[in-house]
Amino acid sequence: MKFIYEIQMGEFSLDLSNCIELQETIVSMAVAGAIVGAAAGGWINDAYGRKKATIIADVIFTLGAIVMAAAPDPYVLILGRVFVGLGVGIASVTAPVYIAELSPSEIRGALVSTNVLMITGGQFLSYLINLAFTQVLFPFFVFIHFS
Repeated sequence: MKFIYEIQMGEFSLDLSNCIELQETIVSMAVAGAIVGAAAGGWINDAYGRKKATIIADVIFTLGAIVMAAAPDPYVLILGRVFVGLGVGIASVTAPVYIAELSPSEIRGALVSTNVLMITGGQFLSYLINLAFTQVLFPFFVFIHFS
């Protein structure tokens, strides 16, 4: 991910396309927002109920997506990533509980387990797609041995 923004101050210019710290911040802010959202998710569930908590998470997530889509600079993109992370964090606490509350007892475990399996399967698939687009010639995970 490269940015083409340039800040000029007199004779000094800063090219943000090679600013690794900014790129790391953009990526990590979604995780930071998810941590805060997950921590607040239990309180939101108790205060407003599971259905309203899901709607709140969806609204926050959508707001974050709109902010990221309209971001004029990387710093607004960071703000959007925080909002998306908050929504993901709240939803990650709310969804399994809501599924468990609404499902019949005969299939409750299967539905909650399927939810978790789909989330972790999607994360694994995203790692594989990321690996396909990297410039690494020999993947490091070949050396990992399972004991």
